[in-house]
Amino acid sequence: MQTERQKGFTLIELMITLVVLVIVLSLGVPSFVTWIKNNRLDTSTRSIAGALKLARSEAISRQSTISISPGTTDNLGNWSNGAHIYTETIATGSAYATSDTLIKDIRADMSGITITDDDPNNTIAFTSTGALGAGTATTITLCQSSGKRGSTVTVNFIGRTSINTITCP
Repeated sequence: MQTERQKGFTLIELMITLVVLVIVLSLGVPSFVTWIKNNRLDTSTRSIAGALKLARSEAISRQSTISISPGTTDNLGNWSNGAHIYTETIATGSAYATSDTLIKDIRADMSGITITDDDPNNTIAFTSTGALGAGTATTITLCQSSGKRGSTVTVNFIGRTSINTITCP
């Protein structure tokens, strides 16, 4: 009489495979989470820098003062929600008003990132030449809420934008 051979895995083989899988995942998952946080910071930084470049470009092409402020028109005041670009009826570098013409609302979800700027008016205005309306450089600082990695977006007095990596406090 011939016995049939069973096909499949033994319990010991299955347990060893699971142990190896757990070890590999425990090494890989933390670095993947860090990668996601770093990628979110880089995307947010480039989004703000792109919005500033768009505002400057619009100021030059329209030959008028164009401003950019944090937040969207329905959620003002916070860079973490995005930005809005608009023409100013009265070129004062003031906040968005109903008489201003909205050019673009840039919606962004920058959760997990703390964003501050050194502009007391919380509005960055570009003149028709592309220079900053205030005449002094402005810096927007982005820091991960849980980490030391950060970046700055600096607009110099002639309107050029640069990105730098920093260590946040």
